[in-house]
Amino acid sequence: MKKFRIPIIILCLCILLSGCSFRLASVEDLISPISPSGENAEVLKAVDNYCRNGYSLKVPSSGKYTTSFIYYDLDGDKENEAISFYEPSDKKGTVNMAVIEKSNDGWKVIENIEGDGSDIISIDFCDLNNDAKEDIIVCWSIISKSTNYGLRVYRQYQDDKGCHLKAMSSSIIAGDFICADVNDDKFNELLVFRPGSSSYSARAELYSFKKNSAILICETKLDSSIISFASLSVGKTDQGTSVFADALKSDGESMVTELIYWSDYYDSIVSPFYDYDTGKTADTARSNLIKSRDIDNDKEIEIPTSLKVKNLPDSLTAENWKSYKNTVLNHKCYSYSCKRDKYIIVIDDKVFSKLTVNYDEDNRELIAVNTKNKKECFRIKTVLSADFDSTLYPDYTRIFADSGLVYLASVNEKSGITVTIDKLKSMIKSY
Repeated sequence: MKKFRIPIIILCLCILLSGCSFRLASVEDLISPISPSGENAEVLKAVDNYCRNGYSLKVPSSGKYTTSFIYYDLDGDKENEAISFYEPSDKKGTVNMAVIEKSNDGWKVIENIEGDGSDIISIDFCDLNNDAKEDIIVCWSIISKSTNYGLRVYRQYQDDKGCHLKAMSSSIIAGDFICADVNDDKFNELLVFRPGSSSYSARAELYSFKKNSAILICETKLDSSIISFASLSVGKTDQGTSVFADALKSDGESMVTELIYWSDYYDSIVSPFYDYDTGKTADTARSNLIKSRDIDNDKEIEIPTSLKVKNLPDSLTAENWKSYKNTVLNHKCYSYSCKRDKYIIVIDDKVFSKLTVNYDEDNRELIAVNTKNKKECFRIKTVLSADFDSTLYPDYTRIFADSGLVYLASVNEKSGITVTIDKLKSMIKSY
């Protein structure tokens, strides 16, 4: 092969020094994008036909819908329309939203909206004015690296020229939002959450769109240390429709849950755990990033609150899960959580005080021991899916797998505390 090296080098130099338009391929040139197929290809063609001057697709960075083409039945005709976000080549720094509809002639852009920002954060759908059509809720990125976004709500309407979208509000500053009939008036409202800043405290704002425009009904203050919202969920309490807002605190390692519901007495939404004297929500604060959930499968949302356990290793946290009833938090169950391996193990009240729990960092194992006789009760071991081979763990039973991890368990039937493999399967939950 040596005799071929010099000619090859000379050939390359000739090409580089010649006057032709040859250029070395970049990494981007060498990697061919996967072409869309099926319905996506037809929708892409419709956007191509509409954007004659070129464009680049944009994808929402968060929320329920994070694909290039979002399919949703906007007008209730049992047929999905498509929504796509793009940056026009002739107007850099702006993002447009195109609504694409399928007809006998194929897919076609039927409406286009120029957005408020340079990127798209999220999109959702909800009928806010009871016209049997889905309104489109969009969060636009208006300030780079900010946790506050510009929210707009767009309603649909028809005229002789076809379907159109119209903004029902000016841009609303929002960190996150959720739709729900908060005040039980048979209309959905938009509950907007805003983190705090140097000029104002964190707060929740309730907006009505009954009359096709945004009306701020009321607001309530929230914990002043909130920097962003991690999860919003709607549940029922004895106060009616309630929203559980799990929020990240300023230290980045702890959370707080704000419970929001409508009060007829105050004619407003309220956050019952917020303390106006301290500006804090202490009762639902915790030193972990575990979110509220239905932890015991009773169809109610519970809030995890911090629980102090003596000599608990740093890798583990303990939680007292509580539900909201009769204006107070009520205990439901206890759990231990493993930060590294991202799971929660719910422990029966009668057993919780009888166990001592440790964690083996090297082997990624939680070990529960009968406090009274010092006998091991059970172990939970975590293994990377890529490394898992059942023959390497003959003493363990696989419980489940999630997010690239396999969870194994072993039990000691002679520990004095009866815990079976089937029981452990029901006790452990990923987060």
